[in-house]
Amino acid sequence: MVSVSCSTQDKSQIYQDIEYFSKVFNRERTYRIYFPEGYEKSGQNYPVIYYFHGWGGRAFKSGAKIEFEMLGKLVDKYQVILVMMDGNMEESEPRPYNIGYHQHMNYQVQIKDYFPELVSHIDSVYRTKTDRNSRAIIGFSMGGFMSFFLSGKYPQLVSSATDLSGSVEFYVGYPDDYTLYPLKYTFENLRDVRIRLHNSSDGELSALNREVKNGAEWDGDLSFEYWEFEGVHEIDDPGETMVFEKAMKFVTDGFKNPMPLKKQWSHYDLYANFNVWDYQVESEKKTPGFIYLKNVTPFGFGYYTKAWLPNGPSMDFATKISTAAIYEPNVAYHILDFNNSNKSFDATIQKADLSGRLSFEFTDSEHEIGIYRSGDNPIVRVIDYRINKNQKMLRVGQENTITLEMINLGELPSKTMEIELSIQSSDSMISVLDSTTTFTISQERLIDLKPIRIRCDKLPTNDGSPAEVRFKVGIAYDTLVFENDLVFPVFFDVAPFDSLNVDDGLMVKDSVFGIGNGDGRISPGEEIMIYHGNHRLQLYYDDPYIISERLNDEALPGKWKEDGITMSSVIKISESCPPGHQFELLGKYETKTYMPMFRGVHWGKVVFEVTKVP
Repeated sequence: MVSVSCSTQDKSQIYQDIEYFSKVFNRERTYRIYFPEGYEKSGQNYPVIYYFHGWGGRAFKSGAKIEFEMLGKLVDKYQVILVMMDGNMEESEPRPYNIGYHQHMNYQVQIKDYFPELVSHIDSVYRTKTDRNSRAIIGFSMGGFMSFFLSGKYPQLVSSATDLSGSVEFYVGYPDDYTLYPLKYTFENLRDVRIRLHNSSDGELSALNREVKNGAEWDGDLSFEYWEFEGVHEIDDPGETMVFEKAMKFVTDGFKNPMPLKKQWSHYDLYANFNVWDYQVESEKKTPGFIYLKNVTPFGFGYYTKAWLPNGPSMDFATKISTAAIYEPNVAYHILDFNNSNKSFDATIQKADLSGRLSFEFTDSEHEIGIYRSGDNPIVRVIDYRINKNQKMLRVGQENTITLEMINLGELPSKTMEIELSIQSSDSMISVLDSTTTFTISQERLIDLKPIRIRCDKLPTNDGSPAEVRFKVGIAYDTLVFENDLVFPVFFDVAPFDSLNVDDGLMVKDSVFGIGNGDGRISPGEEIMIYHGNHRLQLYYDDPYIISERLNDEALPGKWKEDGITMSSVIKISESCPPGHQFELLGKYETKTYMPMFRGVHWGKVVFEVTKVP
């Protein structure tokens, strides 16, 4: 193992290339490290910036025209340690990080394991500030994707991140279990991280990164900056460091002015086992999808799973969750477990262990957990919603009535309490006609709430920006405020698609995805894919006779075919669906241009009737 002796380092070198033994890779790994002027004599500890390169890059070379010799001046100016991480998986493979499309998911080694190992190594060898408020990531292209992905996976380790014209979505994970991670839908992971996105005006990823920008603004609860510059897919022009310096200034400003942590957090994770904010999760997850810890506070949390984002179906597998050590050791707490899938309660008492942790086990998804002691306050959560009595999609061009299903997961009040509820959306095409209301709670766990009127005039998106509506729901009483996010799909006012074809086991294009009798018509019990001409459709619906869905993915042609993945649906029709039942669904398909890679989204209604019995 090679390391640097800080007291004898030759400062005439602008940087050093260091090898050390990585337990994660089980071999020597290289990183390039810069030290600020005065490091040898100051005796001070310094914040650390980690840089992630793009495709074909290494710790010691870059396709992004980085002026390695000039970065030393920036390191001196901002008084930081800069570590250029090597994302290479093996010498013969130019593609870094083990991320991409199906054919790229080849390695058991995961960068999500290597990054904290490298952080630990750097902190143990050099004089660093080891708190999260003194650590940041900057990344370019594929490394830009990693800057947001790793900062969101480890918000307890990273306080700031800058994505320099990054890729927008990749599969991430193991060869036998990997999941598509779309940045535009994962900003909940980054609400405690200061983030900045650089985007070129004319680069290959320009249009796709505008989708990511729109996703950040759609989330609406971030410390987020966006900068679009005139140029192509690069960091700086040759001989310049202006753009890289903007990224460094952003993260070092964060070092000087750390952002206070929010009172609650949520987290999506695609791995079966993970640790976030000292919550430890172990599961038997073996298929693509996400574990979702929702609205986590000392008063409880939601446990959900999603096959895809933002509104994929839930998945069932065994999961164990151990909380952070935030409770009084060996003290008993009331635990109220509400199973949202079957609307049942399970009330228990659990003592926190000697470290102050509580533990939970689940075998299915959709649980809301309340944690309280006798004499504590109620804990009010939104657990579900209904639109216009039995729908899940907002209808455009009309007034929708929204009924929020709510529950008290905490102490039952001794007398009736009045609660104030507010609901709002940042979408200018949404009008909340009852933005604030009051209701009461008493001795009942389930809470009745007067319907809320919402007018939706949203237009269909023409790119891959989030098409759903996000609402912020606030619940306030006494000095307590609980917050909930609700994401509603929208049934756009669009014309019907014509030329519909049905794959129910019938070859329509180049592959068969449906399962049925293959007659090209829709019958009860079949699994079907719908085509508009040659375009496979992704479907959106709230019809009770559609009982399950799986997705098929395709990489649309572009300069880099892995940037911009499109989905299509295979839906299952219930065996109990009556012949003659008419479905009205919303469908979309995507097209993509070559340069820049613009993802065009095309919407239409899908109307069909189940085959009648002769």
